[in-house]
Amino acid sequence: MKSRLLWILAAGAAALVAQAPQPRAVAIVDARIVPVGAPVIAQGTIVFAHGKITALGTHVEVPKGAEIIRGKGIAVYPGMLDADTTVGIAEVSGHAPGTMDVNELGDFNPQLVSGKSVNPTSDILGTVRANGVTTVLVAMRGGRISAQASLVDLGLYTNDEMNLERKAALWINFPSARGGRGGRGGAAAGGSTAQQLQQLADYFAAARRYAPIAGTTQFPQPAMAAMAPYATGAAPVIFSVSSAPDIRAAIKFGQEQHLKFILAGALDAWQVIPEIKAAGCPVLYGPLTSMPSSENDPYDAIYTTPAALARAGIPFAIVTGSAADSRNLPYNAALAEAYGLAPAAALEAITISPAKILGVDSQIGTLAVGKRANLIISSGDPLDPRTQIQSVYIDGLLMPPSKHKRLYDQWMARPDGGQ
Repeated sequence: MKSRLLWILAAGAAALVAQAPQPRAVAIVDARIVPVGAPVIAQGTIVFAHGKITALGTHVEVPKGAEIIRGKGIAVYPGMLDADTTVGIAEVSGHAPGTMDVNELGDFNPQLVSGKSVNPTSDILGTVRANGVTTVLVAMRGGRISAQASLVDLGLYTNDEMNLERKAALWINFPSARGGRGGRGGAAAGGSTAQQLQQLADYFAAARRYAPIAGTTQFPQPAMAAMAPYATGAAPVIFSVSSAPDIRAAIKFGQEQHLKFILAGALDAWQVIPEIKAAGCPVLYGPLTSMPSSENDPYDAIYTTPAALARAGIPFAIVTGSAADSRNLPYNAALAEAYGLAPAAALEAITISPAKILGVDSQIGTLAVGKRANLIISSGDPLDPRTQIQSVYIDGLLMPPSKHKRLYDQWMARPDGGQ
């Protein structure tokens, strides 16, 4: 009872912060600005107000009354986007099942929306945000059709206000030729791979039959109604896959069903580059810290795949696939850069590229006038582990330090100097 009361009080405090708009305009002046997708501004000014970027450039007039941040020695980057996580729905795996909300009963749950389960007071949010990640795609993992994945801003908001796009995509653990699920996820429907594929095809067919009467029938079916935009190709479906045979099968299934589909995980993508390119489907690739699928694979197969995808002209983003590791998103991109991916492409792979893939590039992903003021202030390149992320702004609001940083400062302030 006590813990529940504390959670309610914390959520109420977050709501009060969320309801307060950005108090006044903020101007970061004389800073190195890296917009992404546009030339770097060596010494410029960026202004944001009411949660949006209002001015950007070398000759920018600072609004009267604005808070001014002197930018000498600092750099400004867009906030990063991790497009495959369980942030906010997974806290302590293994020993605290009550903090894990990644699996639901049943194999087909398209009516569920992952973003509704996000805990706005999760301590993991602060650790992820502290390393420059401001937005994540949250997806449940269980069953065959897990849920609808949600794009979530990691600001101090209520659950409703955190969601940038609640119904961003449909998450499917694609049937694996090795048995069970194809990529990351919980237990899925039984039977042979062919039977599982037929079940999935039948489910999409039923959804297409239901689509014309969705919203008009006296006997609504929430699951079928939720499936309608995905089954008709109006909204993206994400296939979680890993092996080369499963990637090929997912591409074939998506094309036969006339779906707008995206591959997630896809660790063996390096083996099927031509097929992926021919299909024209984007890839959410990662985590790059994974081991190769086979002991016979090159040791650097996963590290070099982003560069191979870039050379082939395949749209891709780099992702982490978890909650605890989401804070390491920039270092996943750094691994790709170390193994052949151009520095600009590595940065784009965790900013504008996932935003484009998910259809929110008009709102986030770069620093541009009119976009959300999701940005970070750093001491240098955020892909460099030596860089310090000094401040994080989401929707124009300065984010507080993480729990870990607060505790560090608290104990380092002891009279003995933390010794």
